Amino acid sequence: LRLPSIMKLAILSLAVFVIALSFTFSSCTTEPDLTGVPEVSYNTDVKRIMSANCNFEGCHGGGGHHEGALDTYEGVMSFGEIKAGDAHGSKLYRVITGRSGPKMPPSGYSEVSSTDIKTLYIWIEQGAKNN
Repeated sequence: LRLPSIMKLAILSLAVFVIALSFTFSSCTTEPDLTGVPEVSYNTDVKRIMSANCNFEGCHGGGGHHEGALDTYEGVMSFGEIKAGDAHGSKLYRVITGRSGPKMPPSGYSEVSSTDIKTLYIWIEQGAKNN
């Protein structure tokens, strides 16, 4: 069977597109290797991030706030719906990265820095320990 040149070009282009697309999607699912990454501490690292970005009056600062306090380990685990070992499955990580629900902090407040987002990601992936 002899295909016209235009048909060969179309098939080749489609094949290249499919291969490139498969590499694109496979790279999206690759998780970073956390081997050798220092352990993130709730008391030293995560608590500081929550205090600097979330725990304001009228936000998630405790005192019976109706939207859920993020000023204790228990509050972060519960209201942040932390799934230890699964950052992408944890509500806190999803909302600070804008992947789910309204992005937090809301407009008018400074965004969580990329360094702090990475720290929270590592903490969750490392098991979200109360250390």
